[in-house]
Amino acid sequence: MNDTTKNIHGNNGNGKNIQSKSDVEFIGNNHKIRDIYSVIHLVADSVTPVLITGESGTGKDVVARLIHSKSPRASMPYIAINCAAVPRDVFENELFGHEQGAFTGATVKKHGYLEMANGGTLFFDELAEMSAETQAKLLRVIENKSIRRLGGKEEISVDVRMLAATNKKIDDAIQNGEMRKDLYYRFSVIEINLPPLRERKEDIPMLASHFLNHFCIQHKRSMKKFDEEAISVLLKYNWPGNIRELRNTIERLVIMCPENIISQECLPENISDSRFQEDTINITVGTSLKTAEKEIILRTLNAVDNNKSRAATVLGLSRKALYNKLDRINNYQN
Repeated sequence: MNDTTKNIHGNNGNGKNIQSKSDVEFIGNNHKIRDIYSVIHLVADSVTPVLITGESGTGKDVVARLIHSKSPRASMPYIAINCAAVPRDVFENELFGHEQGAFTGATVKKHGYLEMANGGTLFFDELAEMSAETQAKLLRVIENKSIRRLGGKEEISVDVRMLAATNKKIDDAIQNGEMRKDLYYRFSVIEINLPPLRERKEDIPMLASHFLNHFCIQHKRSMKKFDEEAISVLLKYNWPGNIRELRNTIERLVIMCPENIISQECLPENISDSRFQEDTINITVGTSLKTAEKEIILRTLNAVDNNKSRAATVLGLSRKALYNKLDRINNYQN
């Protein structure tokens, strides 16, 4: 998957991107990707909220832009908000806007994201990072299709298609109070789950070739290609950072590798290192869950040089959950 959409203003530092034109490419022949592409075509024409789930780097934002680009709203605004990047104490002001004099420093009226996206699409990336109070207010907007600016009394009608994404396990997010159950039910009428790259490795040669051509053109380099050995290494690597990691790796190769044929020697050490190419763990039938979990966690930590944040991402856990499991493993050993 690749997103070549051009931003009007780029990222403004508050986690928001505004786009007026989409040119989004969704690449892959894996059966799950083909199914997702079919779903995108089916849901694009509706106004129903969509929840996009999957690990970080799997392309959730690309799917959101693709839904918008294929919808009747394609010529209208598309606004993407990274809920984790906007400070919680200012989020509602950014979302709803405010009236002049609503608070100290509010010298002029301000339109929020919901008004700015009127007629178009609003994408909430990392929805579970939004405060529970703001989630409740967003639910009211979905149901009533109207907003009230901070400090205002007037109800303002808004026509906005809402999309959302999260990399968290939904059950855990609800249980931990990170996502309201009623908001989840409202968004999950249509839910699209993106597979990690390690589950669609047959797409790696196609993706790698696409990114290679893209970055050679972008950085004005002569066209390059991978030799068979390099492709073999890319296929063996487990890609914990998913498509984003693959994309960044290939951009680095375009910049740093002087040869037009990219060999294994050009690849970063963490990818060519055999420790990262162990895709399977053999667990004998009858092994206890405790032992199997311990083996999986310790092997994953070894593969990522004991980087616990990265290991948590690979394992689909929060850092806190991983630390709790490691504490239990240490207690078993002691």
